Amino acid sequence: MKHLFFKIVLFLFTLTLFNCEGNNLNTNESTGNDSFSCLVNGKLYIPSAGTGIGGGDIRPFAWAFGSANDPYITINSGGEYTLFINLINPKKGENFLNEKLTDELDYYHTGMVVHNELIFYNTRNNHNNGTVTFTELSEIKAVGTFECTLYNDKGDELKITEGKFNLSLDSKKN
Repeated sequence: MKHLFFKIVLFLFTLTLFNCEGNNLNTNESTGNDSFSCLVNGKLYIPSAGTGIGGGDIRPFAWAFGSANDPYITINSGGEYTLFINLINPKKGENFLNEKLTDELDYYHTGMVVHNELIFYNTRNNHNNGTVTFTELSEIKAVGTFECTLYNDKGDELKITEGKFNLSLDSKKN
């Protein structure tokens, strides 16, 4: 009888342990300061830090906000992919990603690029590729959501969905 009781307790403990592990999986819940995440073709993407000059860690993403004379915002992240968003004349509310970006240094158009050493996807000209929606936008804070469909040179699609960011002044610099 003791063996049966022990087996039942052990089974319940193991079942509880596995259920708790499942609840602790990383999800796309970027709600705190200095957070950024999205789904890339349904797979969770959270930027990871790289290695800076001299081996120091750098932030996994950075952003810049232009002045009234040169209004723009860029968000750039690293890790498995480099994800780059650039908006000319950003505004609070919905902003359309409707221009082709040639690379992650294209600061002259409104669009998005996702790439690594194996892939390169970008927005297309004159398409409603997607949106970036700001609920808060200033020189010290940018909070919002984004989604986009990107294309490679063969016309294959890459879907960016459930994008969320909450960027503060601290995340502006590496």
